[in-house]
Amino acid sequence: MKPPSRTRAALIGRVVTPLGLAKYRCRMPSSSTGGTPRSRRLAVMAANPRGAIYGTIVATAVVAASAHDQRPGLILAATVATLLVFWIAHVYSEVLAHGLRQARLDLSVVPAILARELSMLAAPALSVLFLLLGALGLLGEGLAVRLALWNGVAQLVGWGIEVGRRLGRSWLAALLGGVVNGALGVVIILLGVLLH
Repeated sequence: MKPPSRTRAALIGRVVTPLGLAKYRCRMPSSSTGGTPRSRRLAVMAANPRGAIYGTIVATAVVAASAHDQRPGLILAATVATLLVFWIAHVYSEVLAHGLRQARLDLSVVPAILARELSMLAAPALSVLFLLLGALGLLGEGLAVRLALWNGVAQLVGWGIEVGRRLGRSWLAALLGGVVNGALGVVIILLGVLLH
């Protein structure tokens, strides 16, 4: 593997993951949020933002593709089932990739991989909650589906803003980055509507 360039070396640090694998991660200045997650869910998402963003996109895409149905119970089932399948697929592929890197299959890494990939399930939890409330009749069906959809978009905007702030960008530039990321969520919603 080619070592990072000297200019990138200041932003990248070598870390050892819980699995003992050497990886590189960005060292970004602390954002204005204080850097410490306030809940277990936020801690899980902060530990693996890639998985959290991916889970948000998957959940939003499933809700958007199913939104024509307007029955939160069915959309909830489809969303949870899809997230679980993708979570298992990520865990499975990471276990196999670890085996390829180490030239042996070590099942003792499975719990750590399971925990790290939980961010895929934690990130869309609020969207899942909205759908559950709709399925239970505590929210109107259409409202529950719309809240689940727009929660996904809001999360993508939030991730874009957080990245911009951690990179030291101004609030305006970070907000612009958030809007661009949120636009991805809107595109997912529109694609779901056009497909049905």
